[in-house]
Amino acid sequence: MPSEEGKLLVGGLNFNTDEQTLEDQFSSFGPISEVFFVKGRETQQSRGFGYITFTNREHASDAMKAMKRESLDGRQIHEDHAGKSAWGTRGSAFGAHGHGHSCSRGGGDQGYGSDRYYSLPGGYGYGYGRS
Repeated sequence: MPSEEGKLLVGGLNFNTDEQTLEDQFSSFGPISEVFFVKGRETQQSRGFGYITFTNREHASDAMKAMKRESLDGRQIHEDHAGKSAWGTRGSAFGAHGHGHSCSRGGGDQGYGSDRYYSLPGGYGYGYGRS
């Protein structure tokens, strides 16, 4: 990816949301070069997250700020810059499990019961069993 592009990871998507709907929602922030949904290997159904690549990094940052806490198709979505080092080195976030993806936002395998996973600033533990 050229350094001038801005790629966002968008999670919390409704499983019925399609690429065109996501592109329509974000296109007002600038030109988009790619929209990609992560799908299950066997079912080819959305796994609830995907990527949007803007042709300009500033457009991606503007979209991320403006869409914070917004809803799409009845679900609150979450955005972050793709490839951000806080995501760790083993794949994605937003609770993606299996197929080489890690749920640990802090890097490495922290496991389900790890307090570190739930207590990270801006973490995505969603508060399951935690306050």
